[in-house]
Amino acid sequence: MKRGKYIVLEGAEGVGKTTQLKILAKYLQSTGIAVRLLREPDSQSDLTARTIRHLTQSPQYPMNTRTEVLLYNAARAQSLQVIKESIEQGVTCLVDRSYLTTLAVQYYGRGDVPEYDTINNIISFAVGDMEPDLTVILDAPVDYLIKRAKSRGQGERFDNLDENFLDKVRAGYLLEAKNRNLPVVSAIGEPLEVFKQVWEHVAKSLATRTKSTTASVPSEPVDNTELVHKDANGQYTITSSGKSELAKYVTDSEGEVYAFTQELSPLTIAAAMARLSRRVDDMRITLLDEFSGQAGKDEKLLQRVITAYGDDSVQQLVGMHLVVEGASNLLTKKLEWGRLAAYLEQSTRYIYFDQKDAEGNYRYFTPKDLDSETKAKYTEAMDQIFDRYSMMVRELSDYIRRNSKVPKAEQDTAWLGATRAQACDAIRGVLPVATKSTVGIFASGQALESLIMHLLSDELPEARDTGQKILDESRKVMPAFLERADKPERGGAMIAYRSNTYKAMESIAKKNLQDSYGQYEEPVRLANVWPRNELDLLPDMLYEHSSLSLEEIRRVVDGWSYDKREKVFKSYIGERLNRRHKPGRAIEKAHYSWDLVCDYGIFRDLQRHRMVDDLQWQALTPRYGYDVPELVEEAGLSDQYEECFDISVRLHSEMQSAKFELESQYATLFGHRMRWKITYNARQAFHFHELRTTPQGHPGYRKLVKQMHDKLCEVHPLIGEAMKFVNTDEDPELTRLAAERYTQFKLSQM
Repeated sequence: MKRGKYIVLEGAEGVGKTTQLKILAKYLQSTGIAVRLLREPDSQSDLTARTIRHLTQSPQYPMNTRTEVLLYNAARAQSLQVIKESIEQGVTCLVDRSYLTTLAVQYYGRGDVPEYDTINNIISFAVGDMEPDLTVILDAPVDYLIKRAKSRGQGERFDNLDENFLDKVRAGYLLEAKNRNLPVVSAIGEPLEVFKQVWEHVAKSLATRTKSTTASVPSEPVDNTELVHKDANGQYTITSSGKSELAKYVTDSEGEVYAFTQELSPLTIAAAMARLSRRVDDMRITLLDEFSGQAGKDEKLLQRVITAYGDDSVQQLVGMHLVVEGASNLLTKKLEWGRLAAYLEQSTRYIYFDQKDAEGNYRYFTPKDLDSETKAKYTEAMDQIFDRYSMMVRELSDYIRRNSKVPKAEQDTAWLGATRAQACDAIRGVLPVATKSTVGIFASGQALESLIMHLLSDELPEARDTGQKILDESRKVMPAFLERADKPERGGAMIAYRSNTYKAMESIAKKNLQDSYGQYEEPVRLANVWPRNELDLLPDMLYEHSSLSLEEIRRVVDGWSYDKREKVFKSYIGERLNRRHKPGRAIEKAHYSWDLVCDYGIFRDLQRHRMVDDLQWQALTPRYGYDVPELVEEAGLSDQYEECFDISVRLHSEMQSAKFELESQYATLFGHRMRWKITYNARQAFHFHELRTTPQGHPGYRKLVKQMHDKLCEVHPLIGEAMKFVNTDEDPELTRLAAERYTQFKLSQM
């Protein structure tokens, strides 16, 4: 990355440094240069420098000149570190003042500390190697400076000092400029006229970095003063032109609540929002003052904002859609592992996977690192399984339709969809985990960076390869958010950390834990529950309605009878009229941890719940066995169904013998059982249990979640009773048909 520039505007109070810096910043931003505005020796990014500046500027803290020199340079040492980090990241820092102010004010102006060399030594110690790339001195007569200072009202300590003092300060600046060969620009005149002179010197300095920044100053430099007006007290108001401009960007230019229109890109909106933490104005003023007219320069805006205000928070303000095509079902779960993103993938319940691609291949993923012999066995086995799947899913669809209870007159499009779903539900158990899918993802910049680092640290080659592809493609859209995703000190360190800890724990487990497959006590085990007594949640339920501490409420509640506590508990649950009526957040304190054994198809449906904790699964294996669905047996397809599992087991064993243990997971089928665990709170349990037992759901996960619900009821009967929309007895064929009919109805209305 190319180094940024450190540019300083100097001069006495009232000379117009701040105005010139703002015009310069807007112009540089319009040419695509990342810019940061600072005032030295304080910095909005350094608390220590800001605190020292408060001491030096407040009349409440009188101090002599020597103290001022020491304090200013202590703050300067802090500020320059911030500037150094910024220019190293390619940002051009435009800075109001430098160490010349200390010489001009404390040495030339005050004149009570005659040790020029001593002051210079102190300055040199504070500055180190952080000399500006360019310092421009703005100059104006003293009467002009006094007039400007008075027009701004009461200001800092030096604003209202006498004419003699200001004359000495001005002379000090001019003498230092001469001795140090620094350019001097007359500050008298219209701001844009002054800026043209300043730009001549800035352009020469920038030219030493890149030719692209040597463009001549435009006749009308970037200036948004016609959109917002700043009065003598520093207060901004939106002009009539500004309101007209604003109407394009927001839904309400005056109200307290407004939304952004599509006139601005999400990246620009994110950058504008990021300024909220550092600017007191109405955000619409910030939008007009800093971001209006920046269409097409979003990325440079973001680089500036992210560098200035920290990407960890800004990354949450913008997101992007991306798609991963041809992902194995082993990879899809890794893609969907993060909590803070949205995912959608092709459903094995509604799509036939019996079609071949243009090259004549079924839709399954083949690991790139397999040797030729293993690859040949892998391809043969996958083709055999998909051949059988293709035959069975069509035959079972025909079987279901022949035996349907729905009258012929009602066998419409919805009926065809419902019967297809029944067939897919039953036969999907033979689909290999290698089956390809398309996954759509919407993620914030922060969630996306986390996903990338998670994939790059994974043991599976397919995951690492996809992680790199996501990084490469995402950088084409919003590179500013992903600059550090693979840097050695940031993303690289995180990737190494995750990989190393995973390998360390894997090694410990292999040395100390013996594998045991095929035998398990029960498929659904409530491993842990907290609290044991659900009535212990009462203090949390009452907390927001009281002025007492949690412990004080607990002591009161402990004195109540059981009947009273139960009544209060049920009052908190309230009258639920549908499953979307969920009790308050107090019940989130209760947690349930489950250790589960079920088929992979069930797992892939249930793992998509985002508001859960402790979601982990073990390596896939055929050794836990499988079940044959009743519908498959009824249709006389059991032999073909079981043949798929026999082929899978042989392939899995052959891959493990060839030392492809990790890749052997691709050979397992959706119908193979697996072990996984999940923890969620009681409020999520309402959503999880009531949604996943609805009749139109897959019969496999409906059965599993019903078992989970029964076990929850055993430990927390009041909470279990409150989940009144857990479904147990509707006909899945009819309810799925009803759901399909409703979908068709909505489409017809559209």
